[in-house]
Amino acid sequence: MPKIDESNQYQILFPGIVYDDQDPMMLGRLRVIPETENYRDIIASIPDWNEEKDIWTEKDPIIFLPLLTTYLSQVPKKNEYVHIIYMNKKFIYQNQFYIQGPFSSPMNLPFEYYQSSKKLLATGNRIKENISVRNTDGTYKEKKSYGIFPEPGDNALLGRGSADVIVKQNEILIRAGKTLNLNSQTLPVENPLRSFIQLSQFSLTKQEGEAEKIFSLSEDVQIVKKVVIWDITNLENNQDTFVGSVGLYNTIPSTRVNTANFKSDSITNLSMGTDLVGPVEEFKFTNLSLNDATNLINLFIQGVFTGKLQITGYTINNINNFSPDACFPFVVTPSKLTYQVGIKFNVNSTTNDVNELKNFVNFSSKIKINPNKLDSGFFLVSANRNGSPQLGPLSKVEIQTVIPTEYLPSSVSYGIFGGQKLFLLSQDSTGPKGQISLNETLYGISQDKFIGNEKSIVNQTYPTVRGDELMKLLRKIFAFVTGHVHAESTIPPIPIAAGNGQSTAEINQILSDAENTILNQNIRIN
Repeated sequence: MPKIDESNQYQILFPGIVYDDQDPMMLGRLRVIPETENYRDIIASIPDWNEEKDIWTEKDPIIFLPLLTTYLSQVPKKNEYVHIIYMNKKFIYQNQFYIQGPFSSPMNLPFEYYQSSKKLLATGNRIKENISVRNTDGTYKEKKSYGIFPEPGDNALLGRGSADVIVKQNEILIRAGKTLNLNSQTLPVENPLRSFIQLSQFSLTKQEGEAEKIFSLSEDVQIVKKVVIWDITNLENNQDTFVGSVGLYNTIPSTRVNTANFKSDSITNLSMGTDLVGPVEEFKFTNLSLNDATNLINLFIQGVFTGKLQITGYTINNINNFSPDACFPFVVTPSKLTYQVGIKFNVNSTTNDVNELKNFVNFSSKIKINPNKLDSGFFLVSANRNGSPQLGPLSKVEIQTVIPTEYLPSSVSYGIFGGQKLFLLSQDSTGPKGQISLNETLYGISQDKFIGNEKSIVNQTYPTVRGDELMKLLRKIFAFVTGHVHAESTIPPIPIAAGNGQSTAEINQILSDAENTILNQNIRIN
């Protein structure tokens, strides 16, 4: 009994260390040593103490009763921390009780030494802090930790390891194997192969309608194969005599040059050798008017589109460069320098800048694959559709199966029993394999009882039947029986039934797979 003085005269709870938890009366009593005392000094004060005979008797001074009612059994382990309470602090060794002390982390539920249990008490400021499961904003540090421990507002009975009972507002969970790892050094994660019983009450009933197919169009993203780059080197010219070129380039496939990402300003971020190779074909011109230059560029674009380039005075390097399979989709774009010069106009621009802008706009508006199309200057050509260019990205049809769902204002309850292996056992049932004995299993059936000789539970139970699969087989057998014919009355029936076409081969195939399709080997009954 701790000494009572001015420093602790108002103290209610005192720290204690579990010395022995094996109560022969099975009442949850403990032998507890107050932290300020030691066992030898306490026992020395007891006359004629016999260590073998007197423990757990009325002479034992360190027996503490649980403050919890006997209907709730929760007995701390040896060397764990407990709070001890005295009915009257002035009378030692009489009417003394305990309650489980704190834990420094829920990951320490299997066992926590009494010293580390004091981490969250005033005396624990020098004890290393454990990792927390959640962040200060309530989110989980590890998403798969959610659900392992009770959420605020829910009631629970927690076991020392992976088993617990969670009582929510309209749901009860009884679980074992919720996590495979529970220690203070690592964050726990869910075990999807746990065993559990779930009882739920839902205020709405979910009702599914017939499946519907929804058709929609989405962009068919492709890699741009070729790039036609037109370049005007003297956009500042105001004499209508221009110098420039138009060339065909291959792309180096990447997401940077796909039809979704290739934009009007992409040319400024693409580089030769990394994104583009070429030019594989190029036509240069000098002293051409704007109309003549744009006509020449448009002829070049038409040649890429049709696969037949016909420009007077130009010799094709390789006819394969204009092969339709190698060209589509292709992009027409101004060169990097032409684009940057053409759009640099601002409030401080010079006369040359004004000319550059005007000429860039004029070139961009006239460079087209087809005069009837609005796209000009920069555009994507995805395909040749019977001589007509498909401008912009292609579309593809997507078919999505949707099951319409509605929730009806009608409550419904669900009961689920889940696990890797499920057994429904009746002590009164005697199957062809004999009766299953559940003797000596009152505190749980060990795994050895499930697996072993011919008397094991697995060997004395039977797989359950998947009703839909069994009905399918019965319908096929019935179809064959009602439609079968004999070539002659004395020989077996023809293996394919008349009318419905049901074959014995299909029935035999279903029967050969029945062990796994019709029967569920992991849900067993006796």
